[in-house]
Amino acid sequence: MSVISQKYLKRQIKKETKIVRNVSLGVLREMEELEDGALERKVVALDAKEIASNGKVGIYESIKAYEGVLFKLEDHLDRFFESGKTVGLKIPETRGEIRRRIEKALAESGKKDAFVRLTLIDNVGATHASPLLSVIIAERTHSPELYRKGIVLKTSAVTRNTSASSFPEAKTTSGCLNQVLATLDPAPPGTYEILLLNQEGDLTEVRIGIFFIVKNGALFTPAPRGLLDGVTRRFVIKCARLGKIPFEERPLTRHELFNADEAFLTNTSWEILPIREVDGRRIGGRIPGPVTQKLQKLFRREVEKEISATRRGARLPAREESAKFFGGQNQKL
Repeated sequence: MSVISQKYLKRQIKKETKIVRNVSLGVLREMEELEDGALERKVVALDAKEIASNGKVGIYESIKAYEGVLFKLEDHLDRFFESGKTVGLKIPETRGEIRRRIEKALAESGKKDAFVRLTLIDNVGATHASPLLSVIIAERTHSPELYRKGIVLKTSAVTRNTSASSFPEAKTTSGCLNQVLATLDPAPPGTYEILLLNQEGDLTEVRIGIFFIVKNGALFTPAPRGLLDGVTRRFVIKCARLGKIPFEERPLTRHELFNADEAFLTNTSWEILPIREVDGRRIGGRIPGPVTQKLQKLFRREVEKEISATRRGARLPAREESAKFFGGQNQKL
């Protein structure tokens, strides 16, 4: 299992906010790691019924630190403030104050390679009258076996929320109920993640990540409409362009995924995670495939460049495509 335990997270959150009960599903549930591809069926901190009746609105960001450098912090802060505006949640600190809070927490933790969770929960009507802002510094590891053998996905009968009914483009804790319901459905042994479709039957994303497919040497992923525009996603697209890999954003079907040459998932902690099987269909041949491997190398190189530039004090373009270096958390840049 992950080095992060539920007990540890509760202590961290209590230390930061003094109130654990107001932390919604997206903060605790997502941070419990899935062991060796086995889908964890339980809801960690709060069950789906409690989430639905909680009534609390929250936003959050997952940020990666490499060798003491907070990677793509400005991109994450951009999305944090955008999510807050979308759900009508007033952020009680300035961008600079939040940046300093995160940097201070990371320095005090003594960790160089870390997983950082920034969360804001609407606490009006509770003990405190203003929203609660917390920063958790932790570690997340993934089995190297997942990257060598690939993972198994299952398509859920639960469809992704639409932009007309909620805001999938915003990173909110309350929005995680969609993913909770998908998790509660039975899944075959060995299922690692769950794929969500929209109401038209097109692919959207998995519960906590974005997917890409490769066909005939070209890279495809759904456009970020009705799904999260991942920071890692943008950086993978940047790497594809640098590597002259043809790329297109467009609607994708399960038929196209089943017949892809390669496929992988991205998010802050996975970086690039190969897919081996979807709904009983083998995806491609070798794991990881040649295009995925090329992206991994580009990924590593570009992360090294940005870390070096940050240490030199160079200003990097804000809102540039973002990502994490691939290959398992125990590897170093």
